[in-house]
Amino acid sequence: MQIKGIEFAPAFVPLVRRYETLAAFVWTYIILFGPITGWSVLLYVIIDTRYTWLGIAYLLWICIDRPVGCSTTLRYPFVRKLVTWTHLKNYFPVSLVKTHDLPADKSYIFATYPHGVFSYGALINFGTDANQFSELFPGLKTFIISLGFHFIMPFIREIAIGVGIKESSEKCLINILDGEKGNVAVLIVGGVSEAFKSYPGKYRIILKRRRGFVRVALKTGASLVPVFSFGETNLFGAYEAEPNSFWGKVMKSIKWKGDNVIPIGRGLFQYSFGIIPRRRPIVTVVGKPIDLPKIANPKDEDVDKYHQIFTTELNNLFEEHKTKYAKNPGEMELTDL
Repeated sequence: MQIKGIEFAPAFVPLVRRYETLAAFVWTYIILFGPITGWSVLLYVIIDTRYTWLGIAYLLWICIDRPVGCSTTLRYPFVRKLVTWTHLKNYFPVSLVKTHDLPADKSYIFATYPHGVFSYGALINFGTDANQFSELFPGLKTFIISLGFHFIMPFIREIAIGVGIKESSEKCLINILDGEKGNVAVLIVGGVSEAFKSYPGKYRIILKRRRGFVRVALKTGASLVPVFSFGETNLFGAYEAEPNSFWGKVMKSIKWKGDNVIPIGRGLFQYSFGIIPRRRPIVTVVGKPIDLPKIANPKDEDVDKYHQIFTTELNNLFEEHKTKYAKNPGEMELTDL
């Protein structure tokens, strides 16, 4: 049903679909507004309740527990098995495809593309067990590498710890990969810069300029595994604001890096605009492992050599699977920004 150009959801849909939409909304809210919500709640508890002591104790714990961002312990393992992840997986839906066995006697870097706006493919497949990762790849333990600020955000940090998020520093990566075998560092290589280019059409990735992950792989002897999530960039539409429009001026004032293009999703009860990603399938394909030698101090030529090998394998993975999992003709192209 449409009213004044806004397409509303049907009044009667299966309850399970409502649960799925709610799961997508809650997780998107956590990503966008979780930090400010967490700090607001904690400050309220400290300033205006009789549980001041509890709020202060938790604040001290956040400071004391800061090293958790580099540890190889999966705390709160029950978080990965929460039913909400199944609802979130089914919302899109998200699938996981295994192409090769990955023995648990090695450590791995899953170099994942594309970033997408919120990296739902990586989160659901490697931060939860909604797609039975532990059964597909027995003996492997995944850690999603992300920004360190997660670990100073009240309450949100506990969710981040539960899904295995770790800090994106070389020290933390080496700690994960150079210790216990079977550890997997899931690295979304393109980062925030790539997220700003994540809208439907050809896949825009950042690869040539990113070589640090290869250097870390060489230092630790970890195998590089190309991973590609088909459909990741289809979850939000692209709204292009005119330079002199209200939104154009807002983006200029905050130094928006997305070329005057902002992502637009859907709402809880309508499909035309909002912060919730749209229902679009994501298929994450885990490619062939590339074994690397362990070199304590790799030279630039070593990094260049294996970066080129990885680039070739990533392109091969994309070309082999694009006709199976890319739904639109415009998605058949992979462009390095």
